[in-house]
Amino acid sequence: MLSYYAYKIPFKKPFQISNLILEKRNGILLVYDDGEYQAYGEVAPLPGFSKESIEDVLTVLLENQKNLEFALSNNNADQLISILDTIHNFPSLSFGLDTLMLDLNSKKDDTLISELLFTAFQPPSVNGTISIQNVSESLQQAKALLADGVNTLKIKVGINHQQERRVIAALRENHPTLKIRIDANQAWDIPNAIQKLKDLAEFEIEYCEQPVSEHDIHALKKVRESVPIPIAADEAVRSFQKAKELIDAKACDLLILKPSLFGRIKNCTLTQEWAHSKNIEIVLTTTFDTIVGRTMTAILASGLGSKKYAHGLGTGRLLNEPYHSQNEIKKGFFLLPTHPGVMKNIDLSYFKKIC
Repeated sequence: MLSYYAYKIPFKKPFQISNLILEKRNGILLVYDDGEYQAYGEVAPLPGFSKESIEDVLTVLLENQKNLEFALSNNNADQLISILDTIHNFPSLSFGLDTLMLDLNSKKDDTLISELLFTAFQPPSVNGTISIQNVSESLQQAKALLADGVNTLKIKVGINHQQERRVIAALRENHPTLKIRIDANQAWDIPNAIQKLKDLAEFEIEYCEQPVSEHDIHALKKVRESVPIPIAADEAVRSFQKAKELIDAKACDLLILKPSLFGRIKNCTLTQEWAHSKNIEIVLTTTFDTIVGRTMTAILASGLGSKKYAHGLGTGRLLNEPYHSQNEIKKGFFLLPTHPGVMKNIDLSYFKKIC
C-alpha cells in the first residue's frame, strides 16, 4: 500500500535566504508498505526556488496513487516515474519517487543504496550554514559548528554588504584556517557582483554561489572572469542540459546540485560525468529536507560529490524534527546508512496522513 503523509516542521529560528524568511518546512512523506518492507521517499518543493508547489505535487500523487502502487509492487516503477517526469517536470516529485523506489529496491536486495548506485563511495564532509545575523551571533553559531568538527562555513549574503563583510571579517580573524564560502542567491547584477566579490577577496573566500541571475550565463561567465574568487553555479543548474551549457561556456568553476530541485537521480549522474570530463567539481546540498531527503542527498554526495569540498548536508540542525535524534553528523562527516535503505523505520505518528 502506498500512503502519503504531510508534515510542517518549524525551523529552530527563522532562517533568511536572500529576501525570503523560512519559518517552517512543508512537505510530503511517501510511504510504501507491502507487509514485508516499508520504504520512504520525500517530496518537498522549496518556496521561492521550486517552480512547483505542494498542491501541484499532491495532485499528481493522488491522481497516480494506484498506478504508482502497482508499479512499485511489480518492480517497474522506473518507467512510470519517467513518464510523470516528462509530463509534469516537477523535480521535487521525481526526486522523491526515485528515493522511494531506491529505498524499496535496497531493502528487497538487502544491499546499501550506495552499493546499488556506485562502485566507489565514501562519507561526505559537511559544511555548516550561517544565516544573516550580527557578528556576535554569527561567531556563536560558528563556534558551535566548529565544535562538531565542521571546518567549512557558508554565509548567506546579498542583503546588507557591510554587515555581511563585518561577519566574514570577524570569522576570518577568529578562525584563520576556517574555509568560508558565500551564497548570494542571485542578489547582484554584474557590476555589483564584481565590486562586492573583489571587496571580499582578502578574506580567502572558498567560492561564491550564484552571484547573478540564473537566467544569464553570460553574466555568470563575466563575473567569473573578473574576480579572484571561484564561482559556483547553483540556481542555474536545473537539468543536465543547463549544466552542460554552463560547463561548455566556461561560466563557472563548480556546480551545486540540489537533487530535490534537479529531478531524477540519473540526471545527477549524467551531470557529474560531464562535469568531471571538463574538470568541474560537484557539490551537493539539501533544500532543508527532513532526514529522508538529507540522507538520500548524502548518499548521492558519497559517490558523485567532490572529495575536495564539503557538502551542504548539515541543515538538519536548523529544524525541529521531533521524530529524529539529529545524530547523522560526526566529526564533520555525514554518517551514511549502514543498513539497506534510507531509513530503517520512521515513527509516522508525528505526521498527518493524507491518504
